[in-house]
Amino acid sequence: MNLRDGNGKIKPNVLIGAVFAAMLVAMVPAVMAIGMQRATIDAEAQGANDRPYVKAFAGGKALYEPNAGRTNVFGPGGIFPFFNDTFACGNDITCGTPVDASFRGVFKEAGDAEDNRFVATYVAPITYGDHQVAGHKYRVEMVDTKWNNDDPEQTPLPTRTPDFLVPGDGVAFDQYQHGHSMVDRADVPLFWNKVALYGHANVYDETDGGRMVAENIFMHLMVGKAVDEKAFFSDMQNNDGTPLVVLLFLVNIPSGVELPGGIGPLTSEQAQSFTPMSDDPSLTTPPPVDYALLEKLGVDAPEPLPQSTPWSVDNPTQPVFFTFLLFTEAKAYNSATNDVPGL
Repeated sequence: MNLRDGNGKIKPNVLIGAVFAAMLVAMVPAVMAIGMQRATIDAEAQGANDRPYVKAFAGGKALYEPNAGRTNVFGPGGIFPFFNDTFACGNDITCGTPVDASFRGVFKEAGDAEDNRFVATYVAPITYGDHQVAGHKYRVEMVDTKWNNDDPEQTPLPTRTPDFLVPGDGVAFDQYQHGHSMVDRADVPLFWNKVALYGHANVYDETDGGRMVAENIFMHLMVGKAVDEKAFFSDMQNNDGTPLVVLLFLVNIPSGVELPGGIGPLTSEQAQSFTPMSDDPSLTTPPPVDYALLEKLGVDAPEPLPQSTPWSVDNPTQPVFFTFLLFTEAKAYNSATNDVPGL
């Protein structure tokens, strides 16, 4: 189901209840390869229509820890209070420390493990522990798109997988997320995502010979645009608040050990209470849609469960870790092939 016309506008016959209540994955057309045999083209076209690929690229620069001044992890009340002087900017999404970075990814709706993957690199501007050293280049590789790790030792307290991730095996396409609208956590802007996924990643120190410094830690990726939320609920149009960006979160808050700043040891519940904060209204509040009115209009959109759920970020076998990268020079497109150079 495609919710938009050719200009990117929400179709008149599509009501917002269907978007937020169902969180259905929209299908997008595939861009076919040129110069291939007709039979191959036909076969790939059929597969692409069923489950299209999305490719995303970003490179050159990224912002390290944007919004750090108001994040749940840094600053007063967070587990990195000693970084306050370093990350004082936190008024909007353009804040952060510029670093050399790159990103390449390919994603397929309901795809197998080999169909969804990305590689990102960045040069750390700060040091905390021997797993994040200022000036070292790190490589991030996606491991899976599972909300909870299969290994009980690495996920001692599994949390509920958000409903919108279930149909696509942890990957969602063309959907809204986050924002004060309570679609998801309320402390960040509303986003329209071309691709959104959660799962696990490994981090390697390229400067130190490719040494693995973090294994199977929680990861969140979004490829999309921030939305002017006030205008959105006024005219129901996808008003862009930013150009296309790639956001990558890597988070591990291990329980049972003392954390930076003398915090802890934390229980699993405490370790997972930062993302989002336990008092975030999105954990208990569904989107602000008049479901009674939708019912009167004949729209079958039952009120959903709240989309937010505590992130499963407690892996006690790995070090404390928090890296948030915002790639502003990003491109993404649909393709029937999975040939991404370098992946």
